[in-house]
Amino acid sequence: MRLNRLQFWGFNWLPVFVLLVPAPCKSASNKSSIFCTREYTVRTGKIHYVEIGGHENLLYYAYDKPIILVHPCHSHIALFLGKTVFLTTNYFESSLKPLFAPRSLQGHIQATVEGFFYFHSMSKYAVLLKFGKVGRFLYTNFPEEESLGLPFFMDGSYRITNLPGLKGFLIFWNENNIQFSHNSGQLVGPIIVKKNMQFLYPSISQMGMKIYTIASYDNELAILTENGRFFYGTLGLLSTSIFEVTPEDIDINNTALMFIGVGFIFVVTPIKDPVFQAYDFHICIINIQKLLQQSEIGLKTCKAELLQGNFDKTMHILDMSDTLHLYGVMVPQPTQNPIPIITISNPHSLGLKLKMYEDGYTYDGNIKFKINITLMQQYLSGKAHDSFISNIKVPSLSTITLDLIDRGLSCIDLQPPTGLISIGCNWAKKIIIRNTLNACTKDILTPVELQKNYTYILEKGTYDPSFNSRLRLDLQDQAVIYDYEELGCPQLVYFNNPWKPVIELWEGSRFVEVVTTEFVLMEKNGMHTYNYSKNVGGANCKSQAQNWTSVMAASTTKNYLAWTREIYVTCHELNHSIPLLWPDLEYQILGGRTDNSIIFQERNGFYIFHLTIVDPFYSYCDLTTSFAIYVYGAFPQRLLPDYPLALLVMLSMLFILWLGYVIPKLSSTEKGRVIIGFFQELWNPFMKREKRKRPSHR
Repeated sequence: MRLNRLQFWGFNWLPVFVLLVPAPCKSASNKSSIFCTREYTVRTGKIHYVEIGGHENLLYYAYDKPIILVHPCHSHIALFLGKTVFLTTNYFESSLKPLFAPRSLQGHIQATVEGFFYFHSMSKYAVLLKFGKVGRFLYTNFPEEESLGLPFFMDGSYRITNLPGLKGFLIFWNENNIQFSHNSGQLVGPIIVKKNMQFLYPSISQMGMKIYTIASYDNELAILTENGRFFYGTLGLLSTSIFEVTPEDIDINNTALMFIGVGFIFVVTPIKDPVFQAYDFHICIINIQKLLQQSEIGLKTCKAELLQGNFDKTMHILDMSDTLHLYGVMVPQPTQNPIPIITISNPHSLGLKLKMYEDGYTYDGNIKFKINITLMQQYLSGKAHDSFISNIKVPSLSTITLDLIDRGLSCIDLQPPTGLISIGCNWAKKIIIRNTLNACTKDILTPVELQKNYTYILEKGTYDPSFNSRLRLDLQDQAVIYDYEELGCPQLVYFNNPWKPVIELWEGSRFVEVVTTEFVLMEKNGMHTYNYSKNVGGANCKSQAQNWTSVMAASTTKNYLAWTREIYVTCHELNHSIPLLWPDLEYQILGGRTDNSIIFQERNGFYIFHLTIVDPFYSYCDLTTSFAIYVYGAFPQRLLPDYPLALLVMLSMLFILWLGYVIPKLSSTEKGRVIIGFFQELWNPFMKREKRKRPSHR
């Protein structure tokens, strides 16, 4: 059975083949070795294994040379790929049964992609292309896609190890050669071989040795050759070299290497048990520092006494337009002048500024240097050409590393601090609506009342559940339960005053700023009894502005969640694809460069709004919130329309004025006295009846 590239715990590693065929396995030699700091054989726990099935479904590594893949975050979890395949969760400190595949997978063959790997971030890829004996990397994202990596010599197919940490460290190797890149394949070169700190060979291939297996750690490399010779080296930015440090040959028999920490290597050999399916493991622990001290390679003293950074083994978040301040500390050895260097793995997205200065002395009297590091997005740094800068709208990752130029083997205990910079959303950020004047503080409503399934009415004709802001005559009044737990007390808003919410940005419990950028609102129940104070022309748009109708027509999300920062297009830049054709339409975007606001119609009651920040350059986060307002101050609803009612009032007033003028005139004439007498005759019987109805009081 052949499997394509193995994806181990979410990271792409070596191209892997496994075969469903049995293979013999010899016992490892028990010969004692001065090469090993400690040597032992693990034989544990076999009584707990239940023997099932045969060996026909066991997995085997397709290559004839074994290798161990270590989990990038948990080094105690590792996968041994050899003549048998094992998964350990405790550094091979217990006997293990080999892995097997279900019979249903037999016969399935998938193609491999040689040299496909992730770099910088999970959204960027590179593919290794081979043209004859020359290899070059093709990158799939701007601006890397604009150019290929520099060509390098490929003598056959290479296995590629992408070192954890996203620093861009790559190792290319086969049995004849090994090469290294510190920048994701843009530059690939051979690893030179030294002896006694002197140049010996430009590459291991010229020594006439074949590579059996390799292992790598953050900045370390170990190589085991087929004739049992052991090489060790450090991976550097300016120079990478290896040394032959073994005082004797190592017995090779399905053996693989594994780093368990800085300067400590496991040499692991599985041993087949004649009775049980579980395998034992022969372990040889190598202490590199002790081995180097015993060897005669002429190591010099490390130039630095201390090299630290407050970012080591941590992740920091750089949100849109934010600035991040970090620092490093270096203490040189007396009479030494080490040169520190700060590198980032993704300069297309991450820019930096540095300042180094003396910062006091250690207890031993050595000068302590501090390096201030200011990180910002390359897009905003003003130091890079536009063709070099990644799209600011796309989140990305980068590492930052503090190292020494020509650090060398002598600084094995002085590993360069490395941190991860996430250029993306800071999940601690949130927005809230300022609510200083609300219905509870003015005793219009109470929290107790709102928490007891408080219900309010959406009047027919005031809401549209399809969110098209249209008058729906087919709807009836709808009762809505107020969600106090989510909304709290509603903010008070006078019905006829232009209004827009005041948005506060918070990072955890820390207030950051008042948000002034573009945002949109939508009433969550479809209420549309409000208008915007500006139209598209009044907002000085150069192109046709988006609105809720156009956004939902183009989106599969047909509700208040349709408008997001990902689809927002400003109208204040000339866009020939969306010309300004309807300047009289409402401008439904608030904040930013306009003073647009909302004016509520003559209706008292609740509105539940969903607010979304749509400016794509404000934050990588989808900043949204929901809040409630209570509109007050509108007159009660009238049964008669305004115009007939006003006409009736005016006519009544005119009639009263006319009576006030006519009655005195009539009383001064004979005809007038007759008319008044007639009305008095009509009025007197009515008054007599009223008197008879009144009860007498004795």
